[in-house]
Amino acid sequence: MKQDIRDLFGKDEVSGKTLPDNHRQEFYDKLKASRPRRKSGFKRNYLLRIAAIAILFLAMTVVVLKTATTTVTNKVVEESSIETQIEVIEKEYLASIDKEWQNFISLATDEKLVKRYKDKLDNLDKDYQEISKQFKADNNNILVIEALVDNLKTRLQLLKDIQQHIHLLNQKTEQYETINI
Repeated sequence: MKQDIRDLFGKDEVSGKTLPDNHRQEFYDKLKASRPRRKSGFKRNYLLRIAAIAILFLAMTVVVLKTATTTVTNKVVEESSIETQIEVIEKEYLASIDKEWQNFISLATDEKLVKRYKDKLDNLDKDYQEISKQFKADNNNILVIEALVDNLKTRLQLLKDIQQHIHLLNQKTEQYETINI
């Protein structure tokens, strides 16, 4: 079955026909019509998706920046309000402590007693200064804030207890003096 291809076409009827002049153009036209049309490089959907992603990214950036700014602002306001409240409480307690101390000194006649309580108050004041340093380092720690207030309360209560004790002693002395008369 071996044959030469040239021989097959040489004896054929078709080989002797001539093609019309516009045959080549018709062939290209039919070829273009049968081929699927190419759309533009960027589809409208792709552009819409890219625009949507860009808008979403910008919106997220704005939200994150606004939240961060608000958080920092709130933290600064919160810290300053806590510090302000602590300072007000501290001033009130220190004024009361000073007033009670002056009352104690005016009522007390025993220098040893005054010196002993002065030492106790000085120790409490040293503790208060240490706690105050901790508060400045971490002013959001509720335990440090409570320790500050408790220290002030302890100092004030100590002075009130001393004065009450002195009043009781003075009343007993007055009773003994009135009985002897």
